[in-house]
Amino acid sequence: MVNPLTANAIIRGLVLKNLAGWPVQDFIDLREFRADANLFSCFGNRFVADEVVVDIARVTLVRDQKGVLNALAFKEGFSGKEGAAGPAQSSTKQEFLIKHPVLKFDRLVFTDHSGRKPVVKEYDLRINSEMRDVDSVQKLVSPFNGAALGLVTESIGNLLKNNPNLLKDVSHTLQDATKKTGEKLEGLLDSLDIKKP
Repeated sequence: MVNPLTANAIIRGLVLKNLAGWPVQDFIDLREFRADANLFSCFGNRFVADEVVVDIARVTLVRDQKGVLNALAFKEGFSGKEGAAGPAQSSTKQEFLIKHPVLKFDRLVFTDHSGRKPVVKEYDLRINSEMRDVDSVQKLVSPFNGAALGLVTESIGNLLKNNPNLLKDVSHTLQDATKKTGEKLEGLLDSLDIKKP
């Protein structure tokens, strides 16, 4: 349900599948997405929302036989930049303020079909986080700390090292999030290079 007059949206029971030809069909199982935003902020340089709820039952990251990650293929399909050298950098950053973000993320599955035998790993993240006045990406990823951050790092670290720019961006984000939450994760960046999924 979307109300264009108030910029409110509610999505329940959304299931995204991978395209035909992928070794695994599952991609995203979203229980609920709900946003209560300020209509006029959608047209300005600073997006403002009173509440945003993201309730994810499961995300399945799949690397196919060619080493392509489904999440990146999905993004490229939407942007129409498949095969491009890299994403275009915007000269201005989009500012935002979410007064009450709620993140629930139950399970992450990583399946790798690029080797001789498929490798499947499943992680119970069990993230259930309510935050206040979030205005940066660092604050948005702050629930991924401690054990949850380690699990996500182990599952996708080897994939990210194939894209140095993406790895650099994620590494900086994780470093900043670690500082914000007071976590000490020594050797995190090194583990991205040596851990195997």
